Amino acid sequence: MVDIINQWHTLHPMNAAKTLTIRLPLGVYQRAAQLAEVRGQSLNRLFQDGLQLLDAQEREKRLFDDFSAIADAGSDESDVAFALPAQTEALREP
Repeated sequence: MVDIINQWHTLHPMNAAKTLTIRLPLGVYQRAAQLAEVRGQSLNRLFQDGLQLLDAQEREKRLFDDFSAIADAGSDESDVAFALPAQTEALREP
C-alpha cells in the first residue's frame, strides 16, 4: 500500500498545474486578449501573472493591517523591527 501511495505522489505532485475554465464577458475577453498580445504572452500567462499580483497585494495589505494593529496596541507592544526581514521574505514566497 505504501508503494502505491508513493507512486501516486510521484505522478501527481502537489504543485502540478490545474486546469480552470472561466467565463468572461466578451469585452473583458477582448481586452485581455489585446493586453496579452501587447505583452507578448499567452492569455494563460496573463491570468497567472494577474492572480500572482492580486495575491501579492493581498499579502501586503494583510501585513500592513497586522502591523497597524500592533502599532495601535501601544508603544510597549509595537517593537516590530526585529520581524521585518522575516515579513519581507514571506512576501517573496509564491
